[in-house]
Amino acid sequence: MYKDYKFIDCSEKYQSVMQFDKNKNVFVHRWYPFVEGYSKEFIEGILGELSFKPKCALEPFCGSGTTPVELQNHNIKCYSFEVSPFMHLLSTVKLGRQYNVDTFEYYVKAVTKKLSHTSRNIRKIEPIPFGNTVVKKEESKKWNFHDNAIDGILDIRYAIRTTVDNDDYKNLFTIALASIIIQASNVFRNGKCLSYKNGWETRIFSRKDIHNFFLERLNSIFAEDIRIISKQNSSVNNSEICYLGDVRTNIQQVPNGKVDLIITSPPYLNSRDYTDIYMLELKVLQLINSYEELRELRKNTLRSHVQVPYDKILPIENERLQDSISKMLNNKQNTWNSDIINMICAYFEDMQFLFSEFAKKMHKDGVIYFNVANSAYYGVEVPVDFIIADIAESCGFKIREIRKARDLKTSPQQSNIIGKLRESVIVIDY
Repeated sequence: MYKDYKFIDCSEKYQSVMQFDKNKNVFVHRWYPFVEGYSKEFIEGILGELSFKPKCALEPFCGSGTTPVELQNHNIKCYSFEVSPFMHLLSTVKLGRQYNVDTFEYYVKAVTKKLSHTSRNIRKIEPIPFGNTVVKKEESKKWNFHDNAIDGILDIRYAIRTTVDNDDYKNLFTIALASIIIQASNVFRNGKCLSYKNGWETRIFSRKDIHNFFLERLNSIFAEDIRIISKQNSSVNNSEICYLGDVRTNIQQVPNGKVDLIITSPPYLNSRDYTDIYMLELKVLQLINSYEELRELRKNTLRSHVQVPYDKILPIENERLQDSISKMLNNKQNTWNSDIINMICAYFEDMQFLFSEFAKKMHKDGVIYFNVANSAYYGVEVPVDFIIADIAESCGFKIREIRKARDLKTSPQQSNIIGKLRESVIVIDY
């Protein structure tokens, strides 16, 4: 018999704040147009309803850094983890509070000067990112960048590397470069993948256009925010405890019994591989430089996709999960990937491990806000929120309530059977 939990429809409250899109004009968050994740208002709402002032928080899936950045703004210490080297770089740059207006402007002038005298053969100095589709080749039908665009990007990368000799500012300028990569490319983010823009074949920028995109970003929103940061004094620096790597193998960095707040949104059980979605940034910024490095990165991500094979996994002891799998096996006919059920089992095994670790890290009376979404495969909805609630309780936590945040669209394969899927915020007490 399934355990019942208090369930509240909070879609009116959460509908808009669960989207990062609200951050696109917000201080520091606007430095890079992140697609996934929640807004700063989500964090503000949580802090507003707490009956205590948190002293130590944890964000196991940092993403673009919304949680540690907003907690830092409230002088709350936050340990955070991010497996993607690009997202980790983005988070630590946004958490930085050591920037100075004069130094920033000095480097902007130096980079601008460098870009006014570019090398004709930039590709001999700066290597093109690895991969067969980055630029046009003889056999190519599609490619990510036209020649002028990639040369303009390489100009910028070379200018940053050779004129910015301070790592903090070098990383800051690198994020400014990252923020124009999709704009300069022939593709756009389309759900789980990158798709080609309409008319991309004739949408051609000059090298100077690419330089100007970059310099305009530096001289507008980056410059404005650096002026604000220069006047701030923060007693907390969460960048020093934002760790690059898989939280499952690195959570020992967090002291036991100290965490009183966890706010996170783990990768959803939707087969989305974020290394694919942010592949251009990873390649262009030389954060991954080979297919071997790419495979290794995928291996270290939470098991929520099928881009790498997993060992055979048995489902954890959970009646809801086992019932869902049983229904899938009965319905299983035409499937786009035979590893789906194994991925589902692996995902919840990861969740069980994480909550067992959370129990070690949490302080008595701490609270967790866990943002997840249900999934559907083979015409069967997987109640991810309720299964995770069961897992949390099995690890010694108490579910206060499950809050419906909003409805999400299903994949085209499931839409006729399932309709919509629920996104939830699970509020968990310790």
